[in-house]
Amino acid sequence: MTTGKHTLLKHNKRFRYSLLASAVLGLTAGQVNAQDVKTNNEEEEVEIIDVRGTRADLFNAQNIKRFSETVVDALDASDIGGFPDRSVLEAISRLPGITMGRFAAPNDPDHFGTEGSGVVIRGLTHVRSEFNGRDSFTADSGRGLSFQDVPPELMGSVQVFKNSTADMIEGGIAGTVNLITRKPFDTDGQMFAFSADATYADFIEETTPTFSALYSNVFENDSGKWGLLVNASHSELKAQSDGAMVGQYWPQADNDNLIPEGARLTRKKDDRTRQGFAAVVQWQNPDRTILATGEYIRSDSQLAWTENAVEMDDTDAQDGLIPIDGTEFEFDSNGYFEQGVMTSDEGWRGNEGERTPGGIFGMNHSLQSRFRDNESTVEDMSLNVKYTPNDSWALNFDVQYVEGTNDVIDFTVMGATDAVIGLDVSGSGKPSIDFYAPTFNGQPDFDRNNNHFTDPSRSFFRSAMDHIAANEGEEVATRFDTKYTFDDGALTSVQFGARYAKREQTTRQSTYNWGVLSEAWTGDVAWYDSAAGLQVPHEKVSFDNFARGGVLDIDGGNAFLFPAMSLAQNYRSAGAALAPVSSGWAPLSARNTDGSDFIDNEVNQTDEVNTAVYIKANFEGMWGDMDYSGNFGVRYVNIENDTAGFIVFPDNVPDDPNDPNEQENYLPDDQKAFGNAASTSLVSSSDYNTILPSFNFKLNITDEVLMRFGVAETIALPQLGLLRNYVAIQEQDRINVVGDDNNGDGQPDLVSSTIGRYTANSGNPFLKPMEAVNYDLTLEWYFAPVGSLTFSYFYKDLENYFISGTRTELYTNNGATQEVEVASALNGEEGSVQGFELAYQQFFDMLPAPFDGIGVQANYTFVEEEGSPNAGLAPDNPNTTANANFAFEGLPLEGLSEDNYNLVLMYEKYGWNARMAYNWRSAYLLTTQDVITQLPIFNEAIGFLDASVFYDVTENIKLGVQGTNLTDEVTRTSMQVDQDGNRKLRGAFVNDRRFSLVVRGVF
Repeated sequence: MTTGKHTLLKHNKRFRYSLLASAVLGLTAGQVNAQDVKTNNEEEEVEIIDVRGTRADLFNAQNIKRFSETVVDALDASDIGGFPDRSVLEAISRLPGITMGRFAAPNDPDHFGTEGSGVVIRGLTHVRSEFNGRDSFTADSGRGLSFQDVPPELMGSVQVFKNSTADMIEGGIAGTVNLITRKPFDTDGQMFAFSADATYADFIEETTPTFSALYSNVFENDSGKWGLLVNASHSELKAQSDGAMVGQYWPQADNDNLIPEGARLTRKKDDRTRQGFAAVVQWQNPDRTILATGEYIRSDSQLAWTENAVEMDDTDAQDGLIPIDGTEFEFDSNGYFEQGVMTSDEGWRGNEGERTPGGIFGMNHSLQSRFRDNESTVEDMSLNVKYTPNDSWALNFDVQYVEGTNDVIDFTVMGATDAVIGLDVSGSGKPSIDFYAPTFNGQPDFDRNNNHFTDPSRSFFRSAMDHIAANEGEEVATRFDTKYTFDDGALTSVQFGARYAKREQTTRQSTYNWGVLSEAWTGDVAWYDSAAGLQVPHEKVSFDNFARGGVLDIDGGNAFLFPAMSLAQNYRSAGAALAPVSSGWAPLSARNTDGSDFIDNEVNQTDEVNTAVYIKANFEGMWGDMDYSGNFGVRYVNIENDTAGFIVFPDNVPDDPNDPNEQENYLPDDQKAFGNAASTSLVSSSDYNTILPSFNFKLNITDEVLMRFGVAETIALPQLGLLRNYVAIQEQDRINVVGDDNNGDGQPDLVSSTIGRYTANSGNPFLKPMEAVNYDLTLEWYFAPVGSLTFSYFYKDLENYFISGTRTELYTNNGATQEVEVASALNGEEGSVQGFELAYQQFFDMLPAPFDGIGVQANYTFVEEEGSPNAGLAPDNPNTTANANFAFEGLPLEGLSEDNYNLVLMYEKYGWNARMAYNWRSAYLLTTQDVITQLPIFNEAIGFLDASVFYDVTENIKLGVQGTNLTDEVTRTSMQVDQDGNRKLRGAFVNDRRFSLVVRGVF
């Protein structure tokens, strides 16, 4: 196994700290050898502390934090596959001040995530991501890396910077997460390591494998010291999540009570595959003045999920929900529905009376079969050369090429049926939902064994919706850094350098293309058993053990008939497959004569050039008996953006210019000219400059206690989706004037038609970066090699927030000019975020054996914001990036939990390594505006318990088991329903407990 032996020096305090800091901060993962720390005084007394396994990882992480130039937290993994959690995202969420989301996307609270999504540091989402201190990104509408897509087996350590120094790349107002891969020079000699596990998910009842292997060799010859490392991983995971949701509350026409718009069921199954590969070559010349590192990293991730969902889809019934005859709804003291059996007096009126009779016949419900496939690839190639010709000069040259692709296919085929709903939301846990046949009369003797929901004559093919994304991006970056070290004096060294990076990215995001297959009121319904419907497959889907029981009861045996999932999974053939039942839907490719998927305004090109120069001075000295150190500097940044896209004008072209009943023929001439459905290219350029000063000071009060102060100006660059150069103009408030029936058709004749106003959704290629001044004050006590108690206070003064807003602009088309109200992302408003972090870790070596192997980690974070506006932006939404029409004012920041904490109990002795970890966070706002309810959705407070046990079978092999979500938590979401902040249950989600059998080896 990999061991770590660490040398602490017992002599001059100032010399000791700077020397040990150099040794520790030069590490990524693996072993620290005694020869890494040298002294010219052979008589100095030294203490050798031999630590290994978890203690070595914690020792390395603790010293990275202790000897850093600014505020940092870190994770370290000496063993391949040795990260304490199953993903990078889950692992870093154990650090103080860092939280992660549990849903597939922060703005999608209806779909639970396999391994979470999104990093929030100190209450903010503006996080910069790096591979080995360089740019890295997923080629979507964002700017950074999707951490859940990164194989943790490739990582040697992770460093989270919470403030900045002048030599750091700008962009992380919240913080910078630097993923550090393994290098051959991390260990001496030859090494082979592997890790393999089988993971069982108990809800989906599937077992999936993960494999990783590493080979490293270091050798010397006449040309110098050489190192080679190859690391590969393959990981699969299958998971299931069930969600029981409650619809938006609507006031009823005859009273002040509010009733939810039925319920929604979802059963989602994830299939995730993740592959990683890294190859590194290092060379050091014989006199140790040159160190060259060439590295290639590739990460491939695919997440494909299927979903069967049932939800009320009857907008006419929103204000006509009534109890079944002979029953009444129960309400709380504020008039909100708690329980009852609901139907609607706005029933469907089909032409096929024997199937959809007149009168009250339940509510229409959508039966959705959805498939989403998201594939991402990141390739990173880099060369770094360090040259230290003498004790005074150190030079660093770095060049990188990174490219990424991201492709999404999202396709839903929807059926429909009628149902009566029984709903009970009076409890504090999961709701209780009953689906009754629409003939349900509320009588106890009603036959619930009827086959309404599995009878193909009672369901029909209703609609389909497709969405596609095809994105790619690349970046070339180079930097040069120089450091000059002085022989003596308070100013120890000066660093200066420059960086140039050019990023090109093409984003293609189609609209969500919804279209009708058939409708009940058309008289030509594609029932599953009709002549047309029989040509298209459907299937019975069971909801047995839904949400682990106690939630759902469906007439006829807990099943519905859905359009076959194969229709959704085979999107490219869906046009032909659905043709027998489709009256109004065609795939996206049908919009273009060449069969391509995207139209002009769905394609955007962004070219960004980032140039930066910096100077940084490092100092140290003595203040009485206390030594201090620090740095100050400035960074100049210039960012140039060129964006290309399209403006799309309204389509007011009449189908028949001679039709006296077509309103487009009556528009004024200028509105006819303006609305000719034209598409015109747009090209825009922007230029941004700023100077970012920084100052960091550290005072070693005693050998064990230090105080740190840091202040730095930082920026966060807008996500690329917000910079999209597009404008989509639509008409609003059409006014038609009618007169007498002069043509004898029985209808009043149109006299005139006028468009009241024009609105538009757009990106904003001139959006400026968000800016902040970050303050940190810490007190840190390091009382043991693996023992510390630290306190950090932070304050962020923020401005230029990214917000939704509107502006009025004049647009000219076809000789006509119109005033347009444009909604887009804007810069505006100021705010602040502040809080503190408290962290503690220790192994209790003072206890008698075997209890001296016990250790604990604990941290708590408090965060509050003041005046910080929510953005209301959706950079990945193809139709609009901005929506400022929030339902309520005064909402907290999205993603911000005021309180979160981690508790870890550890044991390491006699070859055993055990760990129990609990992660908890308080309620937080998921999204200001849910796409379904249009209401703010909160994630209620929740905690998760994970555990692992490993045993060293030999010096080279260890076996272990790991478990996640051991307490089988229910993730609850709520919707804010009024300006007073009252919240009602929106959803309850249940997902897998996962258990892994693991074997690791090092030779």
